Amino acid sequence: MRDAHDAGPVAAAGTDGWVALLLPLTLLGAAALVALYLLVRMLLPLPTRGERDRGRTAVRGWGGRASPRARRGDDTPPDELDTRARGLLIRLDDAVLRRLDEVVFAGAADGQRATVEARAEADATLRLRHRLDDPSIERNDPERRRLLREIIDRCSRALARLEAEPGPAAGAEAPPGVTPGALARARERAEELAARLDAADTALRTLAERYAPEAVAPVRGNPVTGRERLTEARRLLAEAGRDEERAAEALRAAEVAMGRAEALADGVARRATELARADKALAEALRATEADVADAPALPTLRTPVERARRALDAVRAGQGRRDPFGGLRTLARAGTPLAGALAPDQPPMRGDRRARTLLDNALLTAGGELAAARDYVATHRGEVGSPARTRLAEAGHQLDRALGVAPHDTDAALPHAWRADALARRARVLAARDAGAAT
Repeated sequence: MRDAHDAGPVAAAGTDGWVALLLPLTLLGAAALVALYLLVRMLLPLPTRGERDRGRTAVRGWGGRASPRARRGDDTPPDELDTRARGLLIRLDDAVLRRLDEVVFAGAADGQRATVEARAEADATLRLRHRLDDPSIERNDPERRRLLREIIDRCSRALARLEAEPGPAAGAEAPPGVTPGALARARERAEELAARLDAADTALRTLAERYAPEAVAPVRGNPVTGRERLTEARRLLAEAGRDEERAAEALRAAEVAMGRAEALADGVARRATELARADKALAEALRATEADVADAPALPTLRTPVERARRALDAVRAGQGRRDPFGGLRTLARAGTPLAGALAPDQPPMRGDRRARTLLDNALLTAGGELAAARDYVATHRGEVGSPARTRLAEAGHQLDRALGVAPHDTDAALPHAWRADALARRARVLAARDAGAAT
């Protein structure tokens, strides 16, 4: 028992000895680590102030220089990028419109294919700029910068391709293009054009007596602007007759000016045809909407659509004097389409399909007329029209193409695209007229 009792104090004494030895060893190790750290600091050079400032973005050995892409993008203010993009868009669109005029003058198939490709690229970049008007993108600065740089790059490449390819009318500089016979034919064309513009003026006055001002507005200035282009063409033809060195260039410019004037004269005739078609479509739309109102059951869910359709019918009937058939179609579409959609499930399939097809045909007729008139206006006044009108015009064309593409197999899906095209084309024409200083 004594041995066991004596063992306890011996073990305790041994433990106390190890604890006393561990403390100085720990202190010695810490001192060694501090000495090693100081030695490394003495051997390595201290970073310069510039390196310390770049510490968050630079890696030693890389030199701290940002990549060219970062330098180019982040330093340019968005407003400056937008100004450059708008300027290039107008340059590209004007270049394509000039090339289209040359294609018509020269009748070159190869030039036509190349110009169609350029037109598609110009429209795509114009639609990109239209996307920037979306509020969600306006608030997204990185995405806005990205789209603006894409517009700038695509416009620059497209312009370079156009400049690298000679225009389809380049061959007109050859001597046969300025023979007395060529000048005589051009002068004869000018005289015929004068008669066509007089006929367009007469037709426009007839339309103005029959239809409301807003129905005639898209072509109201066509005869006046057409005569301005004809006057310019006659001046150029006179120059071609007396200046042999510039004869080919002047003749080509005169032909282009006359082509623009002819398009304006044709625009009046086209509008008259469209309005006559719209008259028939409006009469049919009135009958169809009246039938929908009469067939609608007295259900609470249909009360609001029925009341809207009735108000639309009253408004259209009240404007049957000097009327705007396109405006009437829009009014009935806004109020009548929801009612027709609500009634469709309970109607025979053939009747519902026929009603949907009629609604779409009316929308396509309205949008097509507005788009054609807006394109004529922008092409004729391109020297004055800014990018907002052009971007909306390009998007209107895209929406109409989508409607036409979807229409054969899904009239319901095509309908909103057609009305969107109509709204954009109307807005484009208003903006273009404002740029040109004309009344809308």
